[in-house]
Amino acid sequence: MQCARHPKTETALSCGRCGTPICPSCAVSGAVGMLCPSCGSNRSSHLYQVKPERFALATALGLAAGTLVGLGLQMISGAFVLFLLFGASAIGGVFGELILRLTGRKRGPRIEFLAGFSVVGGALLSLLIRYGIHLSLPLLAANGYSLLWFAVAVVLTAAAAIGKIKYF
Repeated sequence: MQCARHPKTETALSCGRCGTPICPSCAVSGAVGMLCPSCGSNRSSHLYQVKPERFALATALGLAAGTLVGLGLQMISGAFVLFLLFGASAIGGVFGELILRLTGRKRGPRIEFLAGFSVVGGALLSLLIRYGIHLSLPLLAANGYSLLWFAVAVVLTAAAAIGKIKYF
């Protein structure tokens, strides 16, 4: 029999899931044996398939939660730097768990992006809420020290949220 992707290649190997003939060069090792590239791709896994309404809900609630987290980080960013460095990681882990639950425990690059976007977008929204239309370069320069630590905390929180989704 001929390989489905390489018609000139003879093979006796077939996909363990769908039965498509595959040659050794396009075979992907899987838990059930050798798979064709389409079955071996993780994108077809139900773990990566998020319903659009759940994704929209997770985006809206993630931005809302990210804004609350941003406001909280702003309050402590100038005074409690040590807590901020350790607390931001814990807050990011809780935030990642929130996104996981909102999406039905789904994972993948889209969910990781959603977590990072929600934290950073919420932090930017929290700056707009706190400073309103008075957000200007001189105001940012006057609060440079606390905004620097706020930015560090936002990056740590986003990294911890993405890590929670990616590795746990």
